[in-house]
Amino acid sequence: MRDYRTIVEHYYSYMIEVRRHLHQHPCLSDDEAETANYISKQLSFLGINHHITKECNVVGKIEGVGDKKIALRADMDALPILEETNLPFSSIYTGVMHACGHDFHVANLLGIAKILSEPMYLIDGTVYLCFQVGEEKSKGAKDMLDYLDVEGGVDSCLGIHVDPNLSTGTIQSKSGSLMAGSSLFSVVVKGKGGHGSTPWLSLDPIKPASEMVLRLASISSTHFSAFDSVVVNPCAINAGSAGNIIPEVATIEGNIRYFKSEQLEEIIGTMTSVIEGIAASYGVYAELKLSETRTPPMVGDSSSYMRLEKVSKESEYTFSEMITPWMASDNFSTYLAKYGGIYCFGGVTKENSISYPIHTSQFNPDEEALKVFCEVFLRYIDEFFVY
Repeated sequence: MRDYRTIVEHYYSYMIEVRRHLHQHPCLSDDEAETANYISKQLSFLGINHHITKECNVVGKIEGVGDKKIALRADMDALPILEETNLPFSSIYTGVMHACGHDFHVANLLGIAKILSEPMYLIDGTVYLCFQVGEEKSKGAKDMLDYLDVEGGVDSCLGIHVDPNLSTGTIQSKSGSLMAGSSLFSVVVKGKGGHGSTPWLSLDPIKPASEMVLRLASISSTHFSAFDSVVVNPCAINAGSAGNIIPEVATIEGNIRYFKSEQLEEIIGTMTSVIEGIAASYGVYAELKLSETRTPPMVGDSSSYMRLEKVSKESEYTFSEMITPWMASDNFSTYLAKYGGIYCFGGVTKENSISYPIHTSQFNPDEEALKVFCEVFLRYIDEFFVY
């Protein structure tokens, strides 16, 4: 029987070193070469075979004696946020910050890599260490799955996300729906520009765009059951350059969230009808565009959930079942849709301390949580290979 607590404690300083380096050197989505190179160098130092894909994903491979295979995912991209934590290892790049805990995710997975690479730590199967780019923009997952397909696929997947709403030492998950599916959208409304004093000589795109914002935002309540968690949320509207100029174009940007995959086409159809109807009534042209990358709902399988619950309780940390899934999205859902597995949320807030939400300038997770993440992952891997 392994002494997991002692093992993790021994490698904790390494995880802290990794986390602080990454936090100080964050990389935005589509520009993660520096982070990918750092991860690659760490894996090389550990003697772990790895591959960098065409999109800059880094995949390490540790092979044991058994036939079963598992993929562990950590996302690596940061956010365009000006950091205000005043940490001694704050971001050196103005306006870029690891405000979603992806530095934690990578530190945890590199800690796992370092432990599993030790000659004395024998595993009964193959572990793929998947360091993924572009999660904040719903990118990177397909490229990673394409690589795993070439490798013959895996039997299951495991991922974790920091959660400041949970205290350090808590792991939370559920079988079934974990997170919403999502798609970004934009609406381009084209009219005819002119002088602000003579609106009857123009086709003002601002008025129909404004009406579209209100109507689109009401779709979830007027077209779907209250028991269906559907969100259509316009989050940005842009038009005009001065108070006396009627512009030619107005744009709306927003996002869609849903839990039933079959509802997406219905949502899109309803949005199209609303947009075209309003455009026609104002005599302007409008077009709805959906992002090419769409994230399906995240669904965890029951057997993986029960395994996670078992090993979390064996670790003597707190395990709780999620009551309601997150409306947020994560394209780790594509891993689970293809290969099965589970996603969980790990508490990162010290007791009696201030908790700042993710995606905010003061987000500062408790580094002690890395011990929890690492131990639960190690126990899960061993349990997966044995049963």
